[in-house]
Amino acid sequence: MRVVFVLALLTACGREPSQDASLAQTASECRGKDLACPRPILYVKDLAASQRYYRDKLGFHVDWTDGDPADFGAVSRGNTQLFMCEKCQGHPGGWIWVMTPDVDRLHKELVRRGAKIQSPPENKPWRVREMQVADPDGNVLRIGSPIRH
Repeated sequence: MRVVFVLALLTACGREPSQDASLAQTASECRGKDLACPRPILYVKDLAASQRYYRDKLGFHVDWTDGDPADFGAVSRGNTQLFMCEKCQGHPGGWIWVMTPDVDRLHKELVRRGAKIQSPPENKPWRVREMQVADPDGNVLRIGSPIRH
């Protein structure tokens, strides 16, 4: 059975993650809120390869890595930060739902970058225009924006 992550509040922090952001720093900044700053942890087979894919194909920034050799790290784009754990925590094939202002514009960018588009943008019954993008480990980002009339 695959673990499914549906996180609609990935932008809850309202700040751009910095390149040198650490887990302790994130925890400190989110202190005092009921639930805030969700960080899904994706299972990956090769941390370095996964971070390169997210950087080169999906336009994320590599924020940090941890371990010697590195087996845990983070990538971010906008207010979305994803943790990655090499061959630990969870199962391959997690799903994440995140919003963007213009899914069609983002789709064009990701196609140019060579991302694995699983399904192009289409209007969904829940009044969101949504696409699906896969990573090399079978994790899927469901990316949506409001339907424009």
